[in-house]
Amino acid sequence: MKWFLSSLLLSVFTGLSSADLVGHGPRAIYPITERYVALVDSSIDAVLIVDNNAGGAVVGHYVLHDESVNDNPDRWVNPISITSCADCKHIFITNPFMFFKIALDKPLADMARSLDFSGFTQKSLISPVWYDGWNPKYQNDGNIRMVSAAADGSSGYMTHKSGGVFSFNPLSPSKEDPTAKHAIKIGEAGIEENDINGIHHTSSLKNIILTSSKYVHIVKTRDSDGNNPLDNDKVTAYKLPLDYHCDYLYGGTDMTFMDMVIIDDYAFVLGHPTPEKGQHNGVAIYRLTWDDDDEQWHNCVQIAGSGLKDAEWVDGSGKEARFSATVHDIDVLPTADSKSHIIVMPDTGNRAVRFIDVSYPVEAGDETDKVRVYSAPYNEHLYEVMYSSEASNAGMTPELAMASDGKSYYHGGMENLYTMNFNAAQDECARVGIGRVCTLPEIRARFARGQYPTPDGDDESWTTVWMNEDCASCHLADPGACESSDWGDEYKMIAIFRPVTGLEAQCVHNERPVDTYSMCCGVGGPAVLDGTYLTPKQQQQQQAKKAAGISFGVLIPFMLIGVAVYGVYMRKRAKPAWWPKFLRQDRREETGHAPHREVDLRGRDYI
Repeated sequence: MKWFLSSLLLSVFTGLSSADLVGHGPRAIYPITERYVALVDSSIDAVLIVDNNAGGAVVGHYVLHDESVNDNPDRWVNPISITSCADCKHIFITNPFMFFKIALDKPLADMARSLDFSGFTQKSLISPVWYDGWNPKYQNDGNIRMVSAAADGSSGYMTHKSGGVFSFNPLSPSKEDPTAKHAIKIGEAGIEENDINGIHHTSSLKNIILTSSKYVHIVKTRDSDGNNPLDNDKVTAYKLPLDYHCDYLYGGTDMTFMDMVIIDDYAFVLGHPTPEKGQHNGVAIYRLTWDDDDEQWHNCVQIAGSGLKDAEWVDGSGKEARFSATVHDIDVLPTADSKSHIIVMPDTGNRAVRFIDVSYPVEAGDETDKVRVYSAPYNEHLYEVMYSSEASNAGMTPELAMASDGKSYYHGGMENLYTMNFNAAQDECARVGIGRVCTLPEIRARFARGQYPTPDGDDESWTTVWMNEDCASCHLADPGACESSDWGDEYKMIAIFRPVTGLEAQCVHNERPVDTYSMCCGVGGPAVLDGTYLTPKQQQQQQAKKAAGISFGVLIPFMLIGVAVYGVYMRKRAKPAWWPKFLRQDRREETGHAPHREVDLRGRDYI
């Protein structure tokens, strides 16, 4: 039993109403390292550890409720926020009724360094906590919001819709914590009641960012002497009116904002035009710039997403990208490269982690058209995996669902890179009798063994293949899985991979021509493309070849010569299933190992 709460306490602290929150899925995220993130997903009531390098593979999970209430989501915790710190031995989460801490065997950062999160699933323990320094009248009233801890553990804060901001010590979260208090009250520094959506510590740890629906308060948490003014009940804040700066983008239309992060001299804001009743327009990302001379933020520009169009799941450029409508959290991914700047988003309606690469507009100042968006689609039918009787009886876990091994085939080298849409790739696999385009778990398994096609054998080179994965999703009013899709039926995923950075996914229209390799899963031989899937120039070349046809009688000698040449050609290449064993030089094709190296993207032995 992970829970030591009585059933009475559990019922008090859980059971959210749809009036408080809209949409179930990943609601908040905590970046552990560049490779790993922790997120809370209310559709399955769990904390998940996601491997960004493995296309969103789940490498650790912790269910927040006792298994006795698996079939009663009204008794689930339904989390809305998550945080921790580098040396914290706890994760902190909230729902609208209570603040929780999850005791860890060791800090998440240590687990990430060892590439092992098994202890997270097996040894963690959740419990509610309400500090002695917090007024009990704010407990269990349905108005608790977000939580944030400083990266070094020096401070932690929880927001309350009608109460303001409450402090705690992330490194020593005992009920008697002497630092826990009501740090910012409603009315101080112009902070209004019922209007705090997001909270974040800045990377400098000098401020916290409080985002409301119309503006942001940047509150000082470290003065010139290194002291925190909030410890002495001094609230100093800079007020940034977001609607004043950004609503011109939509002709003065009323806007709603959910969260903001700061990278260097730029503020990145999550929001969209306020939806009318019944509408679900997807969110967008906006950028504001700090002016040292004027000492103020200005120049709001939209860099990713639409804000006006309905919720979707589309990757690519910032202009092309689309998100769901119920996202309310973003964060900054820590990166080893000081010139790499990536915003990470738990995309609630799409049940995926989205990455917004803003490196160009941060480093160059302009070039907002070079924003790139991609995905880590971690949700491999996790609700069914975790809660269906068939999956539980089979011993299935989220970690096991991430990879599905088996035979797959491809042709590497630049000469085998073709322009194909999804149907062309699928037809090609069926035409040669191999089977079908591979799924994401199958590609994860292949890449985990070190089997990946590359243009030139260089670990810096990118490889792209179509995947048999839908980008269809839905708005979930309750925990569970989509029974039908609200959007995305015309979109499929492509896998983009290179050894130095791992595997990522992008959702693109299934009719979009993409330069990809042919990778197929099933039984049969390697794929050979025909002219129907080539570029116009290549098709012309193929037509010219066909025009120079020869008779069948003349063709037979050429066929015999071709067989011999093909045998020599295949001598050092992967063989199809029908290839005679006596012609094989080694057993690599049978054991599934590539001629070069092996990597493990699931958290054990990746470079």
